Formats: sequence, C-alpha cells, structure tokens
Amino acid sequence: MVKFFSKKAALFIPPYYFFKHIHTQIITCSPCYNLDMKGTLIVIDGTDGSGKATQVALLKKRLENDGHTVHTMDFPRYYDNFFGGFIGECLKGDHGDWAGTNPKIASVIYAADRYESSHHIKEWLQQGHIVILDRYVSSNQIHQGGKINDDDKRREFIAWLDTMEHEVFDIPRPDAILYLDVSVAITQKLLKTKGNKESKKYLKGQGDQHENNVEHLEAARESGLKMIAQNNNWIRVECSQDGRIFSIEDIHETIYKKVKTILSE
Repeated sequence: MVKFFSKKAALFIPPYYFFKHIHTQIITCSPCYNLDMKGTLIVIDGTDGSGKATQVALLKKRLENDGHTVHTMDFPRYYDNFFGGFIGECLKGDHGDWAGTNPKIASVIYAADRYESSHHIKEWLQQGHIVILDRYVSSNQIHQGGKINDDDKRREFIAWLDTMEHEVFDIPRPDAILYLDVSVAITQKLLKTKGNKESKKYLKGQGDQHENNVEHLEAARESGLKMIAQNNNWIRVECSQDGRIFSIEDIHETIYKKVKTILSE
C-alpha cells in the first residue's frame, strides 16, 4: 500500500503504480504489473432476486467435486471493505437518492470496492484456480448502464467503465459472465420473501433503493440483455418462463453445462 498519503486516501491509488517523480504533487505514474493469469474467472450476475448466491455455492461444490480448486467472492463487500460498507449506507438511503445518482459517480464507488479485494482475485488466478464471483464489473454495466437511455451514450459509458475498472483500477477481466435472467414481475415477488430480507443485514430493516424501484429493475434488465447481445463472453441463463421460475436444480444444471464448455475451450 502506498505510504505517501493517509490510509483512506491511499485506497484510491492502486499499488501497481510506481511514481517517477514525487515532490509536492504526483507528476507521472506508470503501471508496473504484467500478470500472467492462468486461472479462469467466471461471474454470475443477473436480475435482483435471481438466486445468484445460491447458484455460486452450487457451482463451487460441483466443480470441487470434479477436482478443481475454486474460490468465490460476492460484491459489494458490505461487511469487509471500506467502500462496500459505504455502498450499503447508500442503498438504504443514508446519503440521498442513490438510484438517481449520476452513473459515473456511482460506478466509481462500486469499482473502488472491487479494487479493495482485487489482489485476492489476482492471486487465485495466478495460481491457476477457478474464481467464481457473485456480481462484478458487470453489475455496473447492468445497473448504471440502465440509467442511460440513449444507445450511443450508453456505449460510450460502457467504454468509459471498461477503462476505469480494468485499466485504471487494473481489475482482472472475466472470462465469462453468466446472466441469470428473470422477469421483473417474478423478481418483485422474490425480493419480498422473508429469506431475501433476512440475508441483507446491511440494510438494517430498511428497503434497498434499487430493489424498491421498478423502473430501475426494468432498465437494469434491459441493459443486461443488451450486454448479452453485444458481447460474446456474456451468456444468458433463462431462469423463468410464462410467469414461472425454474427450479434451483434446473438452473444449476444449465449453468454447470455452460461452465464446463468454458473450461474446455
């Protein structure tokens, strides 16, 4: 960790930068990591309430039974990271209208949370392991990208996100993003279940500003489907049909088959 600033300020300065000239200000800085990633990074993302955490756990167990070494992590890191805790405060409304916050401003906060934990991900990948993440950079593309209606401006935003997350913060790029697609109508029902509410202690009994906003949920799903159409490493996993959600086991089997294909490539 950089020692030239306070601990909180240093969070914004990735340790993979070295400083050529330091006087009263930073003049130039250059990235000095050239990582040889040997493992596989898989992201499970999707609409809120789609069962991402459950599917991550099932996939981990299945791949371990196949003989793989697997690590998992979920984002945001509400209870472990400085920025993850701040995101929890924002989602429960402590700092105003979070759902209406400018997408670039909101995205930086989420990216900083991922940066705080990225050294673990890099280490696992360098060891040749499989890493499965519950949400990742894709969540910014889905939720923040959904705030932008104009397609050209949205594409510009996605490109800006890519630079910020993967070049400035040097967060590893995923090999594949499996998008769990559930209709918004079913999503709303799932989010009202007791289990979903009890799992989100960071809200302290208050509502999640994203989950309580139907317009946001619809825009986020549309954004996710656009990402699938425009990117080869985005894979849609259909989780519902005709108003009915598929069983956890059926969804898992679909995910497992797709991941086995990815690992064999």
